[in-house]
Amino acid sequence: EGYSLMRLPNAFNNYQVDETRRAISAWNPLVGRCHAGLKLFLCAIYAPICLHDKESGKEVTIKLCRSFCLNVKGSCEPVMKQNNHSWPLHDAFNCSHYVDNSMCVREDFIAAPTTATTPKTPTTRTVKNDICDPTLHSDDDLLEKACSSDLAIRADVTSRKDAKVADSYTVLKLKRHKRTSRKSRKEKDFPDRVLINENLCSNLRNRVKTANKNGYLIFLEKRLGKKTKYIVKLILPFRNRRHKRLVKRNLCKPN
Repeated sequence: EGYSLMRLPNAFNNYQVDETRRAISAWNPLVGRCHAGLKLFLCAIYAPICLHDKESGKEVTIKLCRSFCLNVKGSCEPVMKQNNHSWPLHDAFNCSHYVDNSMCVREDFIAAPTTATTPKTPTTRTVKNDICDPTLHSDDDLLEKACSSDLAIRADVTSRKDAKVADSYTVLKLKRHKRTSRKSRKEKDFPDRVLINENLCSNLRNRVKTANKNGYLIFLEKRLGKKTKYIVKLILPFRNRRHKRLVKRNLCKPN
């Protein structure tokens, strides 16, 4: 729904609409569990929007916006990993192949209605894909993220700088917060530098500051390789005793 023309074959060499529907249906278990725009994202990949250019007389395929792709991946990939699935390796799912421009498929893409019928009222759902907005994370949400993270720490951010690995990432330099427990201080696994995806943290410069006396609650994903990298899955101002228990992660232990 939303547009009347699509281009086939698509990037997966699907020539029939039924083939495309079956391919999209494989993602159904993920719908409602991550980014609210997942359906639009999948349609843009499996059933590319096709518009007729009156001036040239040719059909034009509208591709995804790079920022939209990155946001969906950042929101849905962790859920896929929890279920022993990985982000697809196909080029169509490689966000670096897309660009942000005036003609790409955005998260807020809405097609104009073709008839005068009364539009259906959409079901609203809070999108919990902003990793640094305290208002979007309930206690249950924090617990789930803490227990699925490789590392949960309390730290001060001492500096920020653009990362060399990708345009959308920023390097945060960390140090242990002065109120960190003695037990936590003895742990060797404390990174002094971590990467945060700016596309997943709106208003990063104002939300993650170097002058925060209580420090930050930070959940990290540890990526092994020639050089171990730590990716921020969540970063919030450190506030209460529950945050302290999440750092210890004793809440993750079964009763």
